[in-house]
Amino acid sequence: MPYRAIAYVSTAAGGLHTEDIDRLLVDARAHNQLAGVTGVLLYDGSRFFQYFEGPDQGVARIYARIQASRMHVQLEELFDENIEMTFFTQWHMGCTKIEGSILQKYSTGQWHREANFLLQGPHTGAPEILQDLVKFWEAASLRQ
Repeated sequence: MPYRAIAYVSTAAGGLHTEDIDRLLVDARAHNQLAGVTGVLLYDGSRFFQYFEGPDQGVARIYARIQASRMHVQLEELFDENIEMTFFTQWHMGCTKIEGSILQKYSTGQWHREANFLLQGPHTGAPEILQDLVKFWEAASLRQ
C-alpha cells in the first residue's frame, strides 16, 4: 500500500505560548489518529519542522488543516512524495523542543534529491536525512 509523506518548516506566529503548543498537540493527535497519520513535530521556540506520513487521503486532510492554521506563517514545503513504508508508526504526533541547529539540519536536508529512494521500498533503505530523523526521534523519545 503506498503512503504519502510531507515535511515542511514554518515560523511560529507571534505570541505563541507553551499552552498553545500543548493545545495544538492534543488537537493534532486526535485528528491524526482518525486520519491514520503519524509523524513528528520539532519546535525550537520560534520555528517548526514537521514530518508526517500515512494514507494519501488522510495526509491530504491533515495538510489542509496545517496550511490553514494561524499558529504559524511562512510554511515552506520540503518534501511531498509517495512512500512505500512508514517510519513513525507509534507516533500520531510526537513533539519535542529542540535547539535551532537541529531544526536547521532537518529543514535544509536533501529531501527531494533522495526522494526516489523512498519509492524503491524498504530493501533499499530510506534517505540518510530521514534515517537520521528516525534515530534522533528514537533517542529524544527515550529522554521524555
